[in-house]
Amino acid sequence: MTGSYPRSVVFAGGTDVGRTRTQNEDSFQIDAELKLLLVADGMGGHIGGDIASRTAIEAINDFILEYEPEPGPSETPGPSETQVVDGFGGYASIVRTAVLRANQRIVGMNQERGLPDNRGMGTTVVGMWLPNGLDRAVIFHTGDSRAYRLRNGYLTQLTKDHSLYQSWVDSGRYGDPPNRNIIMRALGMIQDVDPDVAVESVETNDIFLLCSDGLTGMVSDDTIIDVLLETPETALDDAARRLIEEANRNGGRDNVTVILARFI
Repeated sequence: MTGSYPRSVVFAGGTDVGRTRTQNEDSFQIDAELKLLLVADGMGGHIGGDIASRTAIEAINDFILEYEPEPGPSETPGPSETQVVDGFGGYASIVRTAVLRANQRIVGMNQERGLPDNRGMGTTVVGMWLPNGLDRAVIFHTGDSRAYRLRNGYLTQLTKDHSLYQSWVDSGRYGDPPNRNIIMRALGMIQDVDPDVAVESVETNDIFLLCSDGLTGMVSDDTIIDVLLETPETALDDAARRLIEEANRNGGRDNVTVILARFI
C-alpha cells in the first residue's frame, strides 16, 4: 500500500570498472545494521582516487558509528517540519561533521605527500542514513554522485550536482556549456567543504538509488525507472546488476556504482 509506514527495508549494491577505465576508483558501503549507505567516486588516478574514496567511506562510517545518539523524545516517528529543519534530532549535524572529518583526513594525506590544494586525490560522496528506524532518511552529498527516490512510478533526483555544468545550468545556460566532469566541491580538494544535507520522507514501496556518475552519465532516467519497476520485490540484487549492465552496454565510459534501498 503506497503512502503507509514501511515495515522493513532491503539493500543491494554493486560496482564495476566499466569498459574504458583500467582501475575502479569508486567505493561503496552497505551497513545494514547501522542503516548507512555510502557511494564515493574517487578522483586522482595514480595519485590515489581509489584511496580517497575508501578513506571517505571509512571515515564517515566510523564517525557516525561512534557518535550516533540514542533516540529520544524528539526522534519519534513523524517529526514536525520544525524538527526536520532543525536537523532531525541532531542527526544532520552528525552527518555534516562526519563528512568534514573525512575531508580533513584526505586533505591531510595529500599534505603528507606534498600536494597542494586542488592537486591531490579527492572524492565525491553521497550517502543515505536511517538513524531512527524507517520513518525518514538523511540524504547528504558532495560532488556529482547522486541520490534518487522512485515513488509511484516517478523518479525524483534528491541531490544537485556540485559541478561547473550544474552552475552553468542554474545561471541560465549562457555561452557554451562547460565540461560536465568539472567538480566544484569534493572531499580532499581544500581544507573546508560544505556538504548538502536534507531529510526526506520514506513510504512503503519507495526505492532509493545512490550512484556514481558512471551510471547517470550512461543511463537515462526512463531506463532507470523501467529497470526498477520491472524488478520483483525479492530481486533487488538483479536490479542493481541490470543498471550496471545498462551503463556498460551504453559505453561504460566510467566506473559505475549503484546502491538500492527498497522499503516494504
